[in-house]
Amino acid sequence: MENDISILIGKDLSSFKIIEMTEVYRVDYGGIYSSSIGFFKDDTIAVAFAGQQTDENYIKTAKKPVLTDGEISFVMDNCKPATLFDEETESLKIKDRALRKLTQVEKKLLGL
Repeated sequence: MENDISILIGKDLSSFKIIEMTEVYRVDYGGIYSSSIGFFKDDTIAVAFAGQQTDENYIKTAKKPVLTDGEISFVMDNCKPATLFDEETESLKIKDRALRKLTQVEKKLLGL
């Protein structure tokens, strides 16, 4: 995929719409935006994903308007391509990581 909005020139945009998504992004030591990791439709999954990262102190989330057709997407505040995550896949990974942290006794108490 090209790295600018030129891929939309001449394209039928009837399948595109603007939706609010949650961006997961990196910040530097001073808390300044560094780079985007990706976007989620579901804020809960975005926050859980950010909390699972090994450098979570340098990972933040924020809601942003995104122009998308479900595959191609652009953040509306800067027209840069947005990386979309498969929320079902990431949700399963987050749940699996959380379950692996539980002891056998905790799993038994939870009925797992």
